[in-house]
Amino acid sequence: MPRGIAVCIGLLAALIAAAVCLDVSPQTAGPQPPRLGGPPLSLPQPVRPRFSPDIRVCLTDEPVERIEIAVDGGYRVQPVGVAQDLARGARLPETIVTATADGLQIGRQTLAVSRVEIVPDRSPAVWAAGHQYRGRLRLFRQPGGRLLAVNVLPLEEYVASVIDSEMPAAFPDEARRAQAIVARTYALWQRERRHPLFDVFASTRSQRYLGFQYRSGDGRRLAGESAASREIAADTAGMVSTRGGRLFCTYYSAVCGGRTVAGRAVFADATELASVPCAFCREAPLYRWTRTVPRSQFEAKLLELLAGEGLAFDSLRSAAARDRPDGTVELLVSDGRREHRIAAATLRSRLVGASLPSPRFALEPGPAEVTFHGRGHGHGVGLCQWGARGLASAGRTAADILRYYYPGSRVVALDGGG
Repeated sequence: MPRGIAVCIGLLAALIAAAVCLDVSPQTAGPQPPRLGGPPLSLPQPVRPRFSPDIRVCLTDEPVERIEIAVDGGYRVQPVGVAQDLARGARLPETIVTATADGLQIGRQTLAVSRVEIVPDRSPAVWAAGHQYRGRLRLFRQPGGRLLAVNVLPLEEYVASVIDSEMPAAFPDEARRAQAIVARTYALWQRERRHPLFDVFASTRSQRYLGFQYRSGDGRRLAGESAASREIAADTAGMVSTRGGRLFCTYYSAVCGGRTVAGRAVFADATELASVPCAFCREAPLYRWTRTVPRSQFEAKLLELLAGEGLAFDSLRSAAARDRPDGTVELLVSDGRREHRIAAATLRSRLVGASLPSPRFALEPGPAEVTFHGRGHGHGVGLCQWGARGLASAGRTAADILRYYYPGSRVVALDGGG
């Protein structure tokens, strides 16, 4: 491990060790959801100065051939990591950036460097692909003549946007405080992984981040953050969830549908996240849902999937669903002579994909269509956002919510002055 990375991770571990603890009671041996009776738990006070390192956000899921950028005001263009001006300007109108054989083309200007950073005189000012961002913008030339665009900004400014990007403003403040803490924890956990160019994606591949503002399809400017989300970020400044004195990957989803899914069933880096019952997301539009797929299309893909596993199968005659203890669903499909077990998540990802809101469903074969009766929205691991709404509406605090969905966890406030 390079020395700089070791120092960074060591510093964060030291900050966690010295942090203000939410709960000092001993942890139970097994990750059981705590009872919700008794007085509501309180969060620690935000610590000043805040721990707000830079976070690097990749603005596209894959490298792109070109990207449109602009800067509202003065700016400098520098090589990444070098305080040397390659170009300066009082304003950058909408400009296309592409990769060249040995550098980058920004509008009419060619730069013989493969990575640059656009540093605005004020923030927010930088635009990229229709979104305006706080902080700075890095552009990296990638193999195949493609580009990566990475927004670099202070963690707490990033969290303020994620709150509004991920959770409706109409949700109770305690639910949004819980969202702020899990978003911050997730970002810092990913930051410890030390990808060479970025820490997280701006999409739900990590967590949704819309920036300061963005243009809608009809040209309107919409807010990516708000005074309310900035206040929530400030109220929870530096607070993170920990287990055993360490950060963990705080996965979350929109609606669990009645029970969250054990992390190990979905993500290799979430083995400690337990499945817990959830009676708090019943008001969610996708608490229960129904979708249909043409039977011929479904059977063709089902046969292809089973053949890939070396399994013989004729026409689908019946299908039964079974809930597993880890919160996942297993399907038993039969052609009248043979039966095969398939994880519903496998069926969703390989056969019908995003048309199904979640991988927790049962099948009902019909003459012309196959009907899916499902519950929840998203992978179902960790905090249930609509469940957090329900708990907050019932008077529970952000601390209660986090303890419920992440059994055995604690909230600490990182001290940036240490």
